[in-house]
Amino acid sequence: MAGSNFAGDYKFVFVFLAAISFTMSLCPATGMDVYVFTSDEVEQYRSRCLDGSPSGFYYEKGENSTNWIFYLQGGGLCDSEDSCRSRAKGSLGSSHQWGESKTGWGLLSSNASVNPGFYTWSKVYIPYCGGDLHSGTRSVANEWGLYFSGHLTIVAVLEKLKNVHGLSDSQNILLSGVSAGGIGAFEHVDFFATQFPHARVRASPQAGYFFPGNPQSYPEFVSKTPAPALTRALHDLYNATVDRACADANPANYYKCGPANIDYLLPYLQTPVYVAENQFDSEQIFTQKQCPKKRTQEVIDYVLYYGALMRQAMQKVIRSPLGDGLYFPACLQHGENLENVYSTQLINGTTYGESLHDWFFGLNRVPHILFDNVTSPHC
Repeated sequence: MAGSNFAGDYKFVFVFLAAISFTMSLCPATGMDVYVFTSDEVEQYRSRCLDGSPSGFYYEKGENSTNWIFYLQGGGLCDSEDSCRSRAKGSLGSSHQWGESKTGWGLLSSNASVNPGFYTWSKVYIPYCGGDLHSGTRSVANEWGLYFSGHLTIVAVLEKLKNVHGLSDSQNILLSGVSAGGIGAFEHVDFFATQFPHARVRASPQAGYFFPGNPQSYPEFVSKTPAPALTRALHDLYNATVDRACADANPANYYKCGPANIDYLLPYLQTPVYVAENQFDSEQIFTQKQCPKKRTQEVIDYVLYYGALMRQAMQKVIRSPLGDGLYFPACLQHGENLENVYSTQLINGTTYGESLHDWFFGLNRVPHILFDNVTSPHC
């Protein structure tokens, strides 16, 4: 890789520095009201945050009450006693600090100019307070005194909305989420489809394709050391839910169908997905895979290596027999450029939001595969 050659070296420097300095600023501003589960509901569904406080959701009834959007919050994970105890003290591990309401943004916006395809839909925002990639099924505290109940929370949300807000009568359901929420969307789309067999159910995970195969970390790349095999540590810590079709096809390796192994899971999904992913995912490159944020030839080579793996992985989406969709800009970013779906960079003259809406309803007026065919970052 040391001799990699690509055009636009100056542009690469600009994009590289911008990605390093960028911090996410998309904050939901009122519209969706919070609902925290009662003690009886927590007892029934075991729907808790990491610290044991009741979990819940935000909800806004739409003009079209048979169409629903579910959006799973992102926010990393915890995988050790120290990191999980620390997380349990904030809003990503407890409901005690949640606000009374949120105004939607992106797919959750009720503003026709911001979200023209989906603004009339009922909207559900599920806060991420389990630290478990929305996958946990631990109904009692572990030895650290903490709960991993992300999947149980999703089950409780659906049951509450069925019983009180008419979700059982839904005709169209779109499940989305960013980063860890994107992982959760991949993991739960088949579950949603089984819960609502008479509805059109689809998912559009944003920045949730963790990981493209089994990539080397930056230190492994530099030292030419193979990446270690996937372990079942996360699955066991969270007692994670797994996709049923994937697990049935791989009984000896069912844990590979669980959190943060989307490249393995994708071919087994039974429900169509529209994947929104950056070719050069900055969270994966700089945080998860420990690439330093500096300008050296080895760093450039690693970024290009990672982009090549992502382009290869996206062929599974393109070739999916389910007719999956794809928005795949050549950006060195994580999810910050994907959430406001109708203001994304144009690919083939089309935004992510326009393509997603057209794909969801099978209108075929615009392309459903938006593949930015560039091999180095330009945004």
